[in-house]
Formats: sequence, C-alpha cells, structure tokens
Amino acid sequence: MSGDDRLLVLTYHAIDDEPSVISMPPALFRRQMDTLAALGLRGIGLVEAFRHREETGRFPDQSVALTFDDGYLTVLRHALPALQSHGFGATAFVVSGAVGMGRRQAAAINRDLDRDLMDWKHLAELAACGVEIGSHTQTHADLRRVGPDALRRELSVSRETLQQRLQLPVESFAYPYGRFDRNVRDAAAGQYWLACTTRLGRHTAGDDPLQIRRVDAWYLRRHARFERLAGGGLDAWLALRQAARDIRQAFRR
Repeated sequence: MSGDDRLLVLTYHAIDDEPSVISMPPALFRRQMDTLAALGLRGIGLVEAFRHREETGRFPDQSVALTFDDGYLTVLRHALPALQSHGFGATAFVVSGAVGMGRRQAAAINRDLDRDLMDWKHLAELAACGVEIGSHTQTHADLRRVGPDALRRELSVSRETLQQRLQLPVESFAYPYGRFDRNVRDAAAGQYWLACTTRLGRHTAGDDPLQIRRVDAWYLRRHARFERLAGGGLDAWLALRQAARDIRQAFRR
C-alpha cells in the first residue's frame, strides 16, 4: 500500500498451532511476513504510523500496521523472530493484570485468556526490539458492562502500570473483544491517543483515531486472500463481512 489516507491494520493474537480462532500457525505467520516483504511492504507499529501521518499528512509509504492482542508468550517466541528477519515493527496490546501468568492463572482473571502470557522481562525484550507496547485493559473486561469506577480503573491502571514497569510511554489501546460505546470511547480518549476496534476495514482519512478499524488474521488463512488484501484489494469484501456482522448483532439485541 502506498502512502495515502488509508492504513491497513492487521490483528493477531496467539502465534501457535492450537485449533482456536485466536491462533495463527507460526509457519503461516512467517509466510505472511515474507509476503509483505516480497510485496515491498513494511510492518510497523500503530503509533509510528499515526505519528508519521500527524507530521506529514499521510500514512507511511508501503506500510502495514501489525498488532497483537493480549500479550501471549508465543508472540515473543514465534512472531518476533519473523518480524526481526525483515526489520518490521508492530504493536502489542497487553492485559496488565495478567502479565507473567500461566494459562490457568490467567483464566481465573478472564476465561478468555487461555494461553501463557509474557512477563515483564519478555515485554521489555519485545520493546527493545522495536515493538510498541499498548494497553488492553487490566483484566480484559467488556468495558460496556462495568461501572464508571471500574471503567476508569481498567483504562488508567493498565496504562500507569505498563508505563511504570517498562519506563515507556503507552499511547495506544485496544478495546477488549472490540466492544465499546460512546461512553467507553470518551473514557478511552482521556487516557489514550489511539484505540483499536475489531470493525473490519482500513482506517481512512476522517475516521476517529479512537475507533480504528482492523482486519483479524482469522480471515486471512487463505494465502491468496492475504496477498489481495496486502496489495490494496478486498475493500468491498470487508464491507460485506462487516455488514453481516452488524446484522447478526442487531438480531441479538
């Protein structure tokens, strides 16, 4: 993708071979990174992308923002070597209250945190290798369903803890499960510059930086689809997938 007013942001979670919707096989992840490099594209962090746009009026040339939610240990073990082989950056969104926990311990905080998580040394190593650290709340709570005090804690304690332990600024955030409403968005704005959703599509000029669209890697296991997306295509397909999601959610209400 050339530098313009569109940014492709990809979402990964665990980089492993488990049969889960949040898993990306390491071999496939490496192939995807190799493909980006072969297409002349560079993987970067989210803050880097938006800082460039703030300074120049455009997103960086030939760049794709890579993000990893939750802070799983497999990101360090399997994703980082693939990123380093091409000099890529990325952003890792970390659940601060589960740092260093094994899967059983983490599941006691939130049953959806079902993998081993990076500890503070791992996160420091990741950051030293050029991966931005962002927040993913304190406990991975659905922020629409917590009270005002808990909402403030989930947003502020996570940011403060990460900044204190890593001695790095934390400017970006990812809503757990991609769930937010106006109240949650406005609360996040008091703590963060950028916030990611799970709504499908590219971030475009005029979009709210606290409602950044992303494309989950689950949709990209077919390599031809990944290549088309990385090459600038599939916008209509993404719009249709998001419309189908919206319809399903409307019927659940």
